[in-house]
Amino acid sequence: MSVETMSGRQTVLMDQRGRISFPAAFRAAIGDSLFISPAENDRKILVVRSLAGFNAECDRIREEFRSRGFDEEDVNDEVRDFSSMTQKVSPDKNGRITIDGDLIRYAELKDKVVVVGMQSFAELWDESRLLEHEEKRKQLRQLRRRQKEAEKAARLAENDVE
Repeated sequence: MSVETMSGRQTVLMDQRGRISFPAAFRAAIGDSLFISPAENDRKILVVRSLAGFNAECDRIREEFRSRGFDEEDVNDEVRDFSSMTQKVSPDKNGRITIDGDLIRYAELKDKVVVVGMQSFAELWDESRLLEHEEKRKQLRQLRRRQKEAEKAARLAENDVE
């Protein structure tokens, strides 16, 4: 099965059992089995992949650690760590999935969860954390633009002097 591209975002409510209604468009793209993992780099985000996406991520981890000179036992430890933190779920007849409590605590999910399409996978964010992240990124982009504009103005001023 080829995975369709996922895009867009949708806010869903999580009940006290950790269930969310996983959006139909994302379910159609991923398939019947969803693999939920913590995002790398301790970003407090959950990543939802298809079976093919999960296998590709395991392969990517293997390649990354082999290329960094890790021996096969260490490579297997990295894949084992990733796999052991990954939860396989299937949506119920209403399209709901139940997220494991450890993953909910990791991502600090509360009642509003935002599902964000990221092409071949989806991210699950706590709504307030996503809004905070987006505001920080916006401020950083504005700072970078001002720096680039100042650098350009300095180069133009240098050329005028010559």
